[in-house]
Amino acid sequence: MAGEAHGGLRREIGFWQATSLNVIDMVGIGPFVTLPLILHAMGGGQALWAWLLAALLAISDGLVTAELSAQLPKAGGSYAFLREAFGPATWGKLISFLFLFQVVFSAPLSIASGAIGFSKYLRFIVPDVPVGWEPFIASALCLLMTALLFRRIGSIGKFSIVLWAGVLLALGLVIGFGLPHLKPESFAFWRTELNPMAGAADTGLRVALLLAVYDYLGYYNVCYLAEEIKEPTKTIPRVIVVSILLVAVLYILMNVCVLAVLPASEAMTSSSTVSLYMERVAGRPLALFVTVLILWTAFASIFSLTLGYSRILWAAGRDGNFFSAFARLHPRDGYPYVALAALGLLASVFAFLDLKTVVRAIISIRAIIPFMAQIIAAFVLRTTRPDLERPFRMWLYPLPAVIALSLWGFVLFSPEKGFKMTGLVVVGAGLLVYLLRARSAAEWPFTPRASA
Repeated sequence: MAGEAHGGLRREIGFWQATSLNVIDMVGIGPFVTLPLILHAMGGGQALWAWLLAALLAISDGLVTAELSAQLPKAGGSYAFLREAFGPATWGKLISFLFLFQVVFSAPLSIASGAIGFSKYLRFIVPDVPVGWEPFIASALCLLMTALLFRRIGSIGKFSIVLWAGVLLALGLVIGFGLPHLKPESFAFWRTELNPMAGAADTGLRVALLLAVYDYLGYYNVCYLAEEIKEPTKTIPRVIVVSILLVAVLYILMNVCVLAVLPASEAMTSSSTVSLYMERVAGRPLALFVTVLILWTAFASIFSLTLGYSRILWAAGRDGNFFSAFARLHPRDGYPYVALAALGLLASVFAFLDLKTVVRAIISIRAIIPFMAQIIAAFVLRTTRPDLERPFRMWLYPLPAVIALSLWGFVLFSPEKGFKMTGLVVVGAGLLVYLLRARSAAEWPFTPRASA
């Protein structure tokens, strides 16, 4: 039945609602605020290399995720994949815990990034806002969003369609007004000379790819809601593939449209590049309207991210593999209020960080666990569980998995200062917490051996 409950959650999200949530997860404020940073790293039209490589990474990794989600359509997504693939009583227990531990940091960082972007574009509409107030606006937005999510999932799924419409309208106007300015050479990005400030081509590409990958993140978030989606084994793989292809086309078109109007030197120095671009092609009134839609997009992204990540923590708390407080559901409407509150409060604190620092931390923390570990999990399940039902199989196996693993490795060795260290510190801290917790509870690897 459509509203059937499963473990306390309700199956009320269909294909279009799930797609809308996934698209607003992916688009968010990301492409609007990272555009000048990517241009600066690569230099002008060469930035399109980063968008294309990030799209290749997203679709390759998305196919891996689609196969895993069809095999294991459980709330929490990656948490369930890692736990089952590596053994729920042994290594899977540790790796899934490390995933949960990093979510406590990366999830509120992702939410905060949307709020920070919101505060930056708000300045285009209200230029008199003091610079020092931007972090406070971003922090307040995180708290407001958390309060809005304290409600039943059915009403949230319907609201997501409205949010999605605003996201597509914003991108539609940006692209629509830029199309008349496009020329054949607009797409010949490989001919564009590198900006001298970009440095070496390899270094610039690594930095730009790191930022572009951030813009595609979210293609897997539909997996987190698996126990609230109708026909998840069919719906989730379709949502992942459709979302990635749609967003990739929109990003590429937006990039070439902006560069067809604004000189690269101007586009890479503005904090509200897309608003500036719209003002140039359509005048200030329409630029203000599009900026409102960009703020709407940021709002929608924060909404969807907070919703999805709260389900990961809920699923782990329910399974006893994380702190039990996260397993608490609202007695009437069945939403995980403790997980929602924790994410919202942490995001409101992280909103005081610099945007580039936040983006770098998100990718650094997540590159190894779950992304690279999840790809290995797909290989492990193919080898150890050939009997497992696979309603969806990744196309051209194992090519997508190999491509995704290679590109994540390329991103991991970004030259950004302190990039790898951030992820290692979080993984190391998570490992320490797990060992202390496992020793206290006499769990693996401290389980007493059976007597002879």
